[in-house]
Amino acid sequence: MAGRSNRGRRAKRDSEVSDPSSSPQSSSSQQAAEEKPNLRRRTRRFLLGLIRGYYVDVISRLPATELRTTLARGLLVGGHCYGRLHPVHNIIVNSIWYAAAFPFRAASTDAIDVDVISSDAITRLAHRSLDGLVAYLRHNCPALSHDDALWHLSLSRATLHGAAASALGAVSSGRMELEADPFQEAAQAARHPKPAALALFATSVLPAVERDVLSVLTGKRNLFSDDILRLSAMLQPLPLPDEVQPQLCPPKLSVRIDRIIAKRRSCFRILYQNLLDIADAALRKFARQTGARYRLHTIYGLNVVQAGEFLLDQYFHINFMAWPKGKQNQSQTPLHFFAEAHKPPPRNCSEEDITLCCMLVHAQPSTGHVDNCYVCAKSKTNMDHPNGEEHFGGHPHNSSETEDDCDCPSTVDVDYRFFDPGRDIDLVKWYADKILCLDRPKCRVAEDDEDDEVIAQRDISIFCTRSI
Repeated sequence: MAGRSNRGRRAKRDSEVSDPSSSPQSSSSQQAAEEKPNLRRRTRRFLLGLIRGYYVDVISRLPATELRTTLARGLLVGGHCYGRLHPVHNIIVNSIWYAAAFPFRAASTDAIDVDVISSDAITRLAHRSLDGLVAYLRHNCPALSHDDALWHLSLSRATLHGAAASALGAVSSGRMELEADPFQEAAQAARHPKPAALALFATSVLPAVERDVLSVLTGKRNLFSDDILRLSAMLQPLPLPDEVQPQLCPPKLSVRIDRIIAKRRSCFRILYQNLLDIADAALRKFARQTGARYRLHTIYGLNVVQAGEFLLDQYFHINFMAWPKGKQNQSQTPLHFFAEAHKPPPRNCSEEDITLCCMLVHAQPSTGHVDNCYVCAKSKTNMDHPNGEEHFGGHPHNSSETEDDCDCPSTVDVDYRFFDPGRDIDLVKWYADKILCLDRPKCRVAEDDEDDEVIAQRDISIFCTRSI
């Protein structure tokens, strides 16, 4: 009996040694496996925050008039940060080129020209730019894993030529190869609307005028209307690759989609005006409190927070840039502000509706593990907040409370603001798939026999009444 007991103990000990899960090496491996996604998440979070900072910097450098009109679509649709230059310069150059190559074709009466850039628009640009940076690196260095590419990009602060040199174990010369394939692959991964055209621009147009372009971009911090015209003339596109003609939806489905998009555009017009009213009231209140008067440059962040029982309480958080009133100095930069409004009316917001308006001394993203606005972080809205707890949701918290792996929204306000039915087939297809998916399981009379007004009301209630 004792022999069997000893043999049993030895067998148990031997099995424990041979069991990978019980060995020290296995514990280390398991810990490393668990830490790897966390490291990837932290690296992505750092890079996305860095790239967002580049976009905020670009917004502060561009003239407000062009940013509101001709450059708005160029920046928010085609202004990705990968390319031959520094990310900030890439964003500016890619935006100006895209605006010149693919101007917005809507009638002037249908254009939505406002001094507003949403948080979601910047977030999507940052996500897509990062996808493009990773794709470029992995095309040039096939042995690189996705995590390795993120690591080299973090070392180079999202500068493509620096990351490419780091991945190859070389010193960056600041120059890149003029091959179209990696640029086209980067643009496709980043879901750029015109990948082939961007690759042609980056490898054929820009290199020929790069020195002149950099002389404009590095000679001054703030760009003026004359600078934009000069850069636009330099970056005139070559004949562009043939575009694939969009596939048309059935006529009845097209009518439904057009109606939904028109309603969404109308809702965004109202929201934009509401935000501009809030910024105006906030600046008036700031002037009354401090004696310093400012004029709006651009709103660059917003979050509408639903709170209270039944979510009937509402707070607006906005970021905006503003200039001191008076003659603008060429070396001046717009100052960054945060404002909060509590249940503001849809129009004519008053100073009494503003609960806080303050200047942001350092308008930089929060550190990787702490944010000081729980409600904005919880809703995955990237904004600059003041230190302290004066605003709603303003208390420090660990990012683990709010962080997840969700991507940027599938559609954002930009898709509606600059909607072009001849080009934006992706949005049309997105709605077509949604409508067909909703209609398929319904057992009802044939759609041809259904009243058009009933269909319209149902579509509006499903697609247009949710919070924007």
